[in-house]
Amino acid sequence: MYEVIIERPRTGGGWGGEGRREEMRRRADPEHAPVREPISRGRGSKQLNENLAPLRRFLLSRVGRPWDAVHSEIAATLRVTSAVQKHVLDHLRDMVYTNVMKVGDRLYERGSGGVREIFGHRWTPVYVCPETGLLKKVPPRPARYKPPVTRDVVPIDGGAQYRRIGGQWYRITLMPIPAGPHWLDLHDVLLGALRGLGTTWQMTATLLEHYGRSDRYATEKRQIGKKELRRLPPEVR
Repeated sequence: MYEVIIERPRTGGGWGGEGRREEMRRRADPEHAPVREPISRGRGSKQLNENLAPLRRFLLSRVGRPWDAVHSEIAATLRVTSAVQKHVLDHLRDMVYTNVMKVGDRLYERGSGGVREIFGHRWTPVYVCPETGLLKKVPPRPARYKPPVTRDVVPIDGGAQYRRIGGQWYRITLMPIPAGPHWLDLHDVLLGALRGLGTTWQMTATLLEHYGRSDRYATEKRQIGKKELRRLPPEVR
């Protein structure tokens, strides 16, 4: 597999440009040729030209199988002592969502940038199901995708939103979640104690689904009056 993915002709070699061709013609003239020069001079530079399509096709052909078995099948053909062959495993990590969580019918992945909803695309087409451990195909992004909008929520800004609860409209104040383990002691006025939402990953996914932000929680809930009610879009009043 690594030979198909890694070992194909490199790009960028050879002479290029009119200036280089003119220099070659000049050097061909014995009167202008240098007396000596390094044997590597003039070769140009080359870059690694990787073909990752076979790895993508292989992963798609293994959809429905246990991810551990698929990973073992790939690793069995590679030597970890070979830097080139080990490079295939680096690409494998980029092409499979492995740290996935399902909230309803939506998929989220937690990475260095936080929790984000994922959709399938050309070079990351599959994910590992957190419930079964099977390799599955990531559903594509819907055409003209827009974040889900509910008639019961009207965003104000990153720190507040109007929300209809039990037929009444309230102004919800959102505050940033402090870094570190301090979030365990926080209480959300709508969701309750954050520690009751599960792990850090589960908590951030729930906040993302509920407020559209994974780094905010509700600290205040105030019923709005007629003046504020008139600020709401007519279609949600």
